[in-house]
Amino acid sequence: MKNKLWKMAMAMVLILPVLIMPPAVVDAAVKESFSDVSKKNPYYDMIHEMRDEKVISGYPDGTFKPKEKINRKQAAALVNRIVKLPVRKKFVAFKDVSTKNPYFNDIKKVQQAGIFEPDAKGNFYPNKKITRAEMAKVLTIAFDLKEVSQYDFLDVPRSHPMSEYIRAMYAADITTGDGGIFYPDIAVSRDHYAVFLYRTLHRNDPFDPENPEKPLPGQLTTALPEYLQLGEYKVAEAMLRMMGQKVTHYPADYLITDPIKDGPNGDMREVELYANQFGKYDEMAKQNILYLKKFAKEDSVVGTMLDRWLAGDFSQVVDDYRTLRRMTDDDYGNCASDVCQDDFLNARTKRAEEYFLKTIAGEEAVKRYHTEWGTE
Repeated sequence: MKNKLWKMAMAMVLILPVLIMPPAVVDAAVKESFSDVSKKNPYYDMIHEMRDEKVISGYPDGTFKPKEKINRKQAAALVNRIVKLPVRKKFVAFKDVSTKNPYFNDIKKVQQAGIFEPDAKGNFYPNKKITRAEMAKVLTIAFDLKEVSQYDFLDVPRSHPMSEYIRAMYAADITTGDGGIFYPDIAVSRDHYAVFLYRTLHRNDPFDPENPEKPLPGQLTTALPEYLQLGEYKVAEAMLRMMGQKVTHYPADYLITDPIKDGPNGDMREVELYANQFGKYDEMAKQNILYLKKFAKEDSVVGTMLDRWLAGDFSQVVDDYRTLRRMTDDDYGNCASDVCQDDFLNARTKRAEEYFLKTIAGEEAVKRYHTEWGTE
């Protein structure tokens, strides 16, 4: 792989025995697909690439058991085997993890890194399923994810003990959540574990226009293939989620966090609107455009629009927005009053767009914006 972290990870995985899976699991020696992971699975490519790189394993019967849950000792082994963990704390033994436990060293390393601490009883609970929030902490600390989004999932307020780690995962494009929900207390399944790991290891890979699905196929958009296959109006809905970056009902140079008086939504700042609609925004990134093109007819309205966007032509974004709204809302334009809110639609200035990206998605999104559109 191109980044140094991946090379180091692979070297360690190949040298050390793989203990991150249950004892019954063995390394997959064949290249056939897992019998229980079909090509319709949105994570098909990522799961099999991780298998082929010997980072994850299947079962002897050729299955992957994608919905089986990962436990805490497996998560400890996962990170300890692929990255050198920092030693931030003095080792404190867990009462329920003896030195004879095959995972003892892995668990010791994650404790010293500050990822896991003994609870009030001094226990680690190695067989307890790891939650999505706990996995966020594991990956954030292990891979030193420094950028933290200022945007919150609806079910993870700032007061949540794992909020910072989850927002770091979002800023690094490792998680998108599900319609604005993260489900922090749900146990991590094997397929999601493989996806989180894939995205973490590939997060710094350069965008390859010849292979747009790599390294993060569809990752920057929340629209899954089964959703987009329902019709082009679904593609239009996904496109609208990218339009927030380009258009606004506020003044063109308005910054999303600026106070406003007598705006289109009263005195409500634009950032507060997005806080209420989290999960309905995706980046206007080339990766997303190319991903959506796979589900749009070439000469259709949305296909033609996507082609213009891919060429960097955003001169018609206000009209594009209205077109997409008409495609997705039969009542669009039938305003309750004589004035429609979209009458005040504006294309954001470059300054306002960059600030929007930084506020909603973080610095990585701004860097991607500069790289892909040559705006630096």
